[in-house]
Order: sequence, then C-alpha cells, then structure tokens
Amino acid sequence: MSDNMKTKKGIALLLSSVLVMTLAACSGGNEENNASSTASSPAESASASGSPSASSSSAPADPLGAYSPPIEVSAVRSITEGMKFNEGEAIDNNVWSRAYESELGIKLKYDWTTPAAQYDQKLNISIASNDLPDITPVNAAQLKRLVEDDQLEDLTSLYEQYGSELTKKIMGEDGGNAIKSATFDGKLYALPNMSSGIGQTHVLWVRTDWLKKLGLSEPKTMDDVVNTAKSFVTGDPDGNGKPDTYGLGINKDIFGFYAAMDGFFNGYHAYPNTWVKDASGKLVNGSVLPETKTALQKLQDMYKDGLLDKEFGTKDATKVSESANAGKLGMYYGYFWNIGWQQDGKNADPTMEWKPLPLPTADATPAKAQVPFAISTYYVVKKGAEHPEAAIKLLNFDYEKLWGATAQPDVYNVDKNGIATFGYALLYGEAPRKNLDAHLNVVKALEANDPSPLNAEEKLYYDNIVAYRGGDVKMWGNERMYGPEGSLSVLQGYTANGNLVDDAYFGAPTQGMTDNKATLQKLQLETFTRIIMSGSIDEFNKFVTQWSDLGGKTITDEVNEWQAAQ
Repeated sequence: MSDNMKTKKGIALLLSSVLVMTLAACSGGNEENNASSTASSPAESASASGSPSASSSSAPADPLGAYSPPIEVSAVRSITEGMKFNEGEAIDNNVWSRAYESELGIKLKYDWTTPAAQYDQKLNISIASNDLPDITPVNAAQLKRLVEDDQLEDLTSLYEQYGSELTKKIMGEDGGNAIKSATFDGKLYALPNMSSGIGQTHVLWVRTDWLKKLGLSEPKTMDDVVNTAKSFVTGDPDGNGKPDTYGLGINKDIFGFYAAMDGFFNGYHAYPNTWVKDASGKLVNGSVLPETKTALQKLQDMYKDGLLDKEFGTKDATKVSESANAGKLGMYYGYFWNIGWQQDGKNADPTMEWKPLPLPTADATPAKAQVPFAISTYYVVKKGAEHPEAAIKLLNFDYEKLWGATAQPDVYNVDKNGIATFGYALLYGEAPRKNLDAHLNVVKALEANDPSPLNAEEKLYYDNIVAYRGGDVKMWGNERMYGPEGSLSVLQGYTANGNLVDDAYFGAPTQGMTDNKATLQKLQLETFTRIIMSGSIDEFNKFVTQWSDLGGKTITDEVNEWQAAQ
C-alpha cells in the first residue's frame, strides 16, 4: 500500500472514530480558508459551457458553468479499502456523481475501478496499450511516462482560462512547487492532488496522565525521551503490578505516519528519506548521513534496554495503536491527526490523556521537523479528449463544495451518517494551510465565545470541542487537534519558528529512481531493522556504500542536475 493510500485509510479510521471532518493528509494533506466564485445557473452559463469552441478561446470562462446539453466524461479510479456507501449508492451513484451531473452537466462514466492495491498494475497495462479514459489519476512516475509517450493533453492555457480563483489560490499555497512538478518543458500536463506537507510532520504524543502519576516532566530533550520511556517501562504506570508497558511505539516500517521514527531521527538533526542541502549546496539524501547513524545507535540502545517492543518488526501501525488503546504504550511519534486512533482508548478509559509535544532535541539547537513533498497523485487528461477543460471544472467544483464560500461539508465531506463522502470525489485536494488556519480560527472563536466568523467545517470543530468540554468524551479528539494545546498548535509553532526542513527535491522521478528506488528502500529497511534489533552499528557504513553502488549515486547525480536547472 502506498503512503498516500495509508494516509487515506488512516483518515477514514479517524473519521469513524472521532466523527469529525478532519482531512489530513490525504494527507496528506490539508489546509485553507474560503474564497471562490459561486456557480451560475445552467441557463446563465450555457454560453460559457466549455464547448470545443469555448475551450480553445483565450477569453475567461465560468469556472463552474454547466454544460448544456450535458456531456459524458470517462475516468478510472481506485477504490480505497474500507470505503462505505449509504444504502442504494455506489461509486458511480452518490452525492458527488449526482452533483457533477446536476450542477456541472457532466455525466461521469467509469471505464473501470479496482481496489487500491491493484490500481497501479491495471493502469500500467492501460498506459502500455494507449487505452486511457478522459481523466486518470496517476502517480509521478506514470505522469512522466505519459508525457514522454505524448499521451496527454497540454492543460496550460485551459488552466489559466477555466481555473477558479479558489483553485489557483490553493494550487499556489506551496510556493508553486506542486504546479512545477506537473510541468514539463514549460507545459502543464496534470492537476496535482494538493496536500499538506506540514500536515505530515511529526509531533511526539505522550501519556501525560502517566507523567503525572510518575512525577515526570514533559520531555524536551532526547535524553528526556529515553528516560521517560524507561520510567514508563519500569514504573508500572498502568498500576497492575506487571512489567507489561512499552516506553516508545515503533512500527515495522520504521518510518511513516503513526508510531514512526521520522520525528525521533529529527531530534538528532537527521532527515532520512529526504533530500537536503549539504554545506556546499549540493543535494544529499538524509538516509546516508552520519546523523542518521547516531539516531540508529540510540534506537538500538533503547531496544536493548527493553524500551521498545521486542516484536516491533512484525507489527504495523494498526497493531501499535491497539497497544496504545489497551493502555500499554506511553509515547509515540506521528501525525497531528493520529489522536483519532486513540479515541477508542479514551472512550474505554476517560482518565487516559495524550498530549502532543514539539519534537525534543538532542542538544541546544531546536529540532526541525522534516516536511515531505506532499504531492503523490496527479490528474491527467488524455490527448484528444473532447472536453479537456472538464477536469479543471470538476476540480473547481470539488474545492468549492469542500472549502469554498458555498461549501457543504456535512454533505460532501462527511454526511449525517458518518460516511466519509469526500472519498467519492474523482478529483480531490486540500490547501496546505487548511487545518492550521482552521485551528487558529477555532481557537479565536473559543476565546471570544463567538463562532459566527467560522466557516462550516470550522464550526463543526468548534461545536465538537464545546461538546467535549461539556462532558462528551467522544469529542475529545477534536480538542486534542484543534484546541489551544492541540497538535495543530505544535505544527503552527514549527511554522512560526522556522523549525521545518522541506524535502529539497520535488521533481518527477528520475530514471535512477524508477530503476532503483524499490531496491534501495528494501535495503534501508532491512539494514535499519537489523541495527535496531542489536545488529552491529558498523552495518550503517556498509549500507552507505551499498546504497551508493545500487543506484544511490546515480540518483544523487540526477537530482543535482535537476537542481542546477531550476
């Protein structure tokens, strides 16, 4: 399962457990305020409906104008594991598909759908046979291949003509890197699925009720993290008289969105899986730098001392979350929305209390959280499609109904039955600052006891926090994310204080990445796992050499050629 799909699954679990409309990181991704033009009626917009003659014109078009008569647009898509529908509905008959037809005059027809795990394989067959629908979600490698094979429509002028004010605002909030990543030789060939890199940074989640019970302060340094983990193992924080608690959670993939070590490594100023600049300004991969070796040594020491689960190599994020909910885990690193996975534990034991903390540091220099390049999915239009502008109109509509002035989050985000309807949208995206801005607005409204300035989504968070403070423990997760001391306040602190390290490479996959990335990832996971589980730390030096020989040097040369051309 790709990181993007893991994130979507995580969001769905959060939504069902907390019953809020937090959209992380589909993470990835995540954040924005409203502003948009509203849709005109079909009669008013018929002349700007995006007919072939209109689409070739340079005149401004109605971003949400309906086609009259309606048109049919073909597409393919994956179906996320656990996707649920209301009775009588399906992926081709739901609130989104009906709105596309009634409000845009676009009849969406799926040539095929498939479970997410099989999507890339099935799509690659379609690409090889030059058998694409009008609109296709692709990954970065597939986008590059399609551009090279001349299978895609140039969207440059169409985006300028049909893109709504809101769409262009959201697309530009990352400084333009998302659009750049979809641009080849000056031509825009795809619409990025916008997400939040900031929303994929780590915080340290800590059982503060255990801290209080054991007389401990909140950890601020990496030594504090180690010592707190030791107290959580030896101090019997659950009070059952048995040595059955773990200090720090870690999942079998080591890195990722929950109980992952990205934030731990960041505490030692290491940035694995991220391209950073060295002293000379060249791009280097953080996985092979000395700081990563230092962090691995610390994890090995913690494993030897029993502060990590001895069987972590067999446990995924879900298994680790089960330990946390059962009251057997005291700390873990993860995303701002991970607290949703602890709601079941809070419901069962209202005395359980988790708090998000900024990343502790190993020395006097503040830790900086690594920020991945957040775009993993792109929407492309096949060359020769009759209405290529329809993809842009669909994206305008999605942004408007989710984040715009006429947004209806209780319909298009999560409905009254708790169904995550946002997953039905063919095109999707979130502004990088959507959740950060929502947090700031909600806190301001709570302080003023006045929710009137809030948009519909923010008002829901406000109401849920008020409900929690009134005694509804099931709304606790909202307080822990959007409240004054919530996880988004930690991310806002990173932003305000400049404690972020962006992935410096945001281009399409290089040939070396296409050929060697899977091999290098496998090598890294196997080596790091062995080192943590008491293997020789000298294996790291061997790993660096192997990484370079198995394609790492080639990739490094390629990304530096890319940087020189920027």
